Amino acid sequence: MSGLFDTFNIAKRGLTVQQAAINTTSHNIANANTAGYSRQRAVAETTTPFGGMSRFDTSGAGQVGTGAEITSIQRIRDSFIDYQVRSESGTSGYYTPISETLSKVEDVFGEPSDTGIQELTNKFFSAFQEVSKTPDKSDVKAVAIQKASALADSINYAYNQLKKTCDDSQSVLQSNVTDVNSCLDQINELNKQIKGVSAVGQTPNDLMDKRDNLLDDLSKKFGIKVDRDNLDTINLSSTEYPTNSLVKSDPNDTDYTRLSYVKSAVGKADGTVEVEYYPLGNEKSASKSFIIAAGNAADATEVAKNLMQNRILISDKDGNAVGTTKDELTIAATDTTTTRPTEGTSTATTGSGVTTVTSITSVTNPDGSKTYTTLVKSTPPATVKQLKGGTFQTYKADSESGASNVDNNHIKGEIAANQSVQETIKGYMDNLDRLAAGLAYTVNAIQTGSVEGGSLDGSTSSTTSQNLKNNFIFTNAGNTTTDAGITAANIKINGDLLKDSTLLNCNSTLTSGVGDGKRANAIANLNLTKMKLSDIGATTDLTKMSRKDFLNGVGISGFSDTASNLNLNSQTDGSTVNSYYNAIISNLAVVKQNASGKADDQETILSNLEDQKSQVSGVSLDEETTNLIQFQHAYQANAKMISTNRR
Repeated sequence: MSGLFDTFNIAKRGLTVQQAAINTTSHNIANANTAGYSRQRAVAETTTPFGGMSRFDTSGAGQVGTGAEITSIQRIRDSFIDYQVRSESGTSGYYTPISETLSKVEDVFGEPSDTGIQELTNKFFSAFQEVSKTPDKSDVKAVAIQKASALADSINYAYNQLKKTCDDSQSVLQSNVTDVNSCLDQINELNKQIKGVSAVGQTPNDLMDKRDNLLDDLSKKFGIKVDRDNLDTINLSSTEYPTNSLVKSDPNDTDYTRLSYVKSAVGKADGTVEVEYYPLGNEKSASKSFIIAAGNAADATEVAKNLMQNRILISDKDGNAVGTTKDELTIAATDTTTTRPTEGTSTATTGSGVTTVTSITSVTNPDGSKTYTTLVKSTPPATVKQLKGGTFQTYKADSESGASNVDNNHIKGEIAANQSVQETIKGYMDNLDRLAAGLAYTVNAIQTGSVEGGSLDGSTSSTTSQNLKNNFIFTNAGNTTTDAGITAANIKINGDLLKDSTLLNCNSTLTSGVGDGKRANAIANLNLTKMKLSDIGATTDLTKMSRKDFLNGVGISGFSDTASNLNLNSQTDGSTVNSYYNAIISNLAVVKQNASGKADDQETILSNLEDQKSQVSGVSLDEETTNLIQFQHAYQANAKMISTNRR
C-alpha cells in the first residue's frame, strides 16, 4: 500500500519530468534561428501503477499511480512535407539556373542596341548603298569596309561569349560533382552515427536534422529517393539512376556510388574515344583514362561531344568510372522453350583490367510470368552502351543502356540545368554560324561575281567573273586564298581591304568606268535576299563547307543575270539576314521568359511549402515561452510536494 515514501518518489519523478521538459524547451529556444532545426518535445508517460493488478490485491480500491517519466525526446517533423519540399526544390533547382544562364545569353546579344549585330548589319548594308552612289571615293569605301569589319567583330564576340557561357556551365558541373560527393560523404557518416545512437535506445534528433539538411541541399542537384531502414538509417539513390546506391544503411557495405568529372573526351579517326577524367572531381589528384570503341570516326566524335556536354561519370567510392547496362526479359508462365537466366552475381576480369560484375534477379508478376533483370557494371566502361549507362546525364533519358530512369516531363536539379542549357546555347551558336556563313558567302559571291570560293583542301580554287579582282570582303580567319569554312567563330574582314580600300570591287566589271557602283548596290540589296538557312542542319560541320556548297544548301544555285553576275538566284521563301537574326532574338526572348516564369512559379510553390514546414517543425518563441511557464509551475508544484512530505 502506498505511503509517504511513495508520494516522495512520485514528486521526485515529477521534478525529473518537468526538468527534462524545461531542458527541451531551452534547447528549442536556443535553436530558434538555427537553419533546418526541428523543434523537439519531451514525451511523458505515466509509470507502472501500484497495486490493483488482480481482484485478490489488497491495496484498496483501484490502482495507485506512481507518477510519470520521459519516454523519448520527439522530433516534430512531417515526412510528407519533406518529400514535397525536396521534389519542388529539384524542379526549382532546374529552372532557376536555366533562367539565370539565359539572362547572360540575352546580355551577350544585347538587343536592341546601337552596337548590336542587328544595328551593325543595317549600317553595313547602308554603307554599301552609299558606296554605290560614289564608288570612286576611297573614303566612302573605307567606311563601308570598317562597317563590315565591325559587323564581323560583333559576330565573333557574340559567338565567343556564348562559348564562354557554355564553358562556364561545364565548370559549374565540376563544382556540382565535388559538392555532391562531399554531401554524400557527410550523409554516409551521419548515417553511421545515427545507427550507433539508435542502437542503444537513444533518439539522435540533432544528427537527423543535420542529415535532413544535407538531403535538402542534395535535392537541389538532382532527384533523390530516400528509403527509411532500421535504427533510423536511410538508403539513398537518385531518381534518375536508381540502380546506383549513393548511401547505404549498412555501414559495412562499401558498394556505393560517387561521381567523377570528365577532363577531356576525344573522338579518334580510328573510331575510338579516349576519355580522361578526375576521380571524384578532384582536379588536384592524378587523372585516369580509358578508351572506348565507338565504331567509326563520326560515332566517336558524337560520343565525345555528348560526354563533354554531360561531363559527369558515375563511379565507385574511390572515383573509378563505372559503366552500367540494364536489360529485362519477361518469360510467360506457360513458356517452356525460352531458357531462363540463372540468378545470382558473378565477377569477371579481363586481361586489359576491366572488371565486370553481372547480377541477375527476378520478380514474379501477377499473371504468373517472371521478369528477369540483368544488371552489368563494368569498371571502367568497356562499350558505348556501358558508357552511356555510366554517364550521369539527368536532363534527358537514355534508352540505350537501360540504366537511365530520367522522366523527360519532370526534369530536376542544377546538374540537369547545367547540362541542358548547353544544348540551348549551342543552338544559338549554330544559328550564328549559319548567319555568318550566309552573310559572308553571299557578299563574297557578289564581290567576286562567282559562287565558287574554293575549298580548304585546294581541290577547287576560288574564281571570279567580269575580270574582277579576287578580293573577298569576308574571310576565314584572314585566309585570302579561299573563303571556305567560314563560321561565326572565324569570320574576319579581309586585311588587304583594310589597308587599301581601292581593292573593293564596286563596278559591274573591272573596266566599266568611273561612276559604276552597281556591284556595291547589289551588295546593299542583299538585305532583301532570302536564304533557307535552316536547311543547313545543326550537325553540319560548316568549317569543312565551301561557298558553293553552302549557297546550294540554302537554295542559291548561282546568278539570275549571268551576263553581269550581280543578282543571286535566290528563293522566294526563306529568311533574309535580318529576319533570321530577329528570329534568333525572338526565340531567345520566348525561351528566357518561359524559364523565368517557371522559376518564379517554383519559387512561390517552394515558399508556401517552406511555410508549411516551418509551421510544423519551426520554433515559435511565444509557444515555447508559454510552455516554459507551464513546466516551471509544474516543477514548483512537485517541489512543494516534496517539501510538504518532509514536514
